[in-house]
Amino acid sequence: MVQWGDGWQVRPWTSMLSPDFLLLAFGVTPMRALTALIVVVLWASAGLAADSWGQLQGNALRSGNAPSVSIKTPVGLIGAIPLTDGVFASPVVSDGQVFVIDGSGVVFAIDATTLKVVWKFATRGGLGNCNNVAAPAVVGKYLHVGTAAGYYYILDRQTGTVVREIDCHEPILSSLAAGTDRVYFATLGAQVYAVKPDGEVVWTWDFVKEVVKFGGNRWSGEEWLAQRKDRVTWRDHFVCSRDLCLVGKTVVIPAGGRTVFLDDAGDKPQVRVIGEIPAYDGSEFPATFGQSADEAGNVYVQWHRRDNAGRVEILKLAEDKLQTDFVKGTQTAIHLPGLLSFASVSIRGSDVYRVKPEEGLGLCRHR
Repeated sequence: MVQWGDGWQVRPWTSMLSPDFLLLAFGVTPMRALTALIVVVLWASAGLAADSWGQLQGNALRSGNAPSVSIKTPVGLIGAIPLTDGVFASPVVSDGQVFVIDGSGVVFAIDATTLKVVWKFATRGGLGNCNNVAAPAVVGKYLHVGTAAGYYYILDRQTGTVVREIDCHEPILSSLAAGTDRVYFATLGAQVYAVKPDGEVVWTWDFVKEVVKFGGNRWSGEEWLAQRKDRVTWRDHFVCSRDLCLVGKTVVIPAGGRTVFLDDAGDKPQVRVIGEIPAYDGSEFPATFGQSADEAGNVYVQWHRRDNAGRVEILKLAEDKLQTDFVKGTQTAIHLPGLLSFASVSIRGSDVYRVKPEEGLGLCRHR
């Protein structure tokens, strides 16, 4: 650990989470850096492995805030379990078992004490089922899994038996968010699902149809051009490739460079606000690199617009109006020093923790 100012920086052992092996150690993956650091360290610590860390960053807010957790030191390697591919999605933990999906879509349940594989299940999808990055979620007696091949599974977490399979027809790259009695997820094409713990679909919502106002095949350039007549522009951006979060009953979705606040109104969704990032080095809809929220309802969006321009924006609903601010010290631009972050932040109180690929500033705390 390296002290600097009122913050601190950690040099992670990035090589410890390597292709074909899941290592129980202090280590991170590039795509899930901060989350993997938290989950894997907790897993390696005695006394916590049997407790619950049921979804990405510990809760549906994606806050990463776990004040009741204590980690025994020193932290180090306690075992290595061979999988079938690299690991790009954060594992989850419940009742003494660790659940993880590898890059090829094979799901493993591993006993956290013996390090033995309890069961494994190969999701389907052929060659398209690769580079799986969506973290699964534990929901009661079920394990929910979304895959890059576009299939969504509800598995019995004790046996790995398939309870339900949903063909979403599009990759699922966004990690699942488990609420009180529902689980929410989004496809790469920005179709949002609310399902019950057993996988029954309650409602769906389509960003492309409702916001972009496009009714054709969203994956066909010819159909886009036919409908738009002139050309397709940044205004037609629609993908949802980053993790959604849940604030109470409001699902917050990063789609098409916008931030959608979508209420779960029971048997249907209800749009509250389609949030837009304020102008800063341009005004086009930016790319979202990470999103998380805190208990006060602030949503933190790491975004990029052009020429290294970006920052961590803070969005909050006040009734149905969007208030905006940004985390000071996170601004980047072509004329400014510093590198962009490619991950969501973690939040505790007024402290915002952020990782970025910059020497000496790998893990930063902003106040």
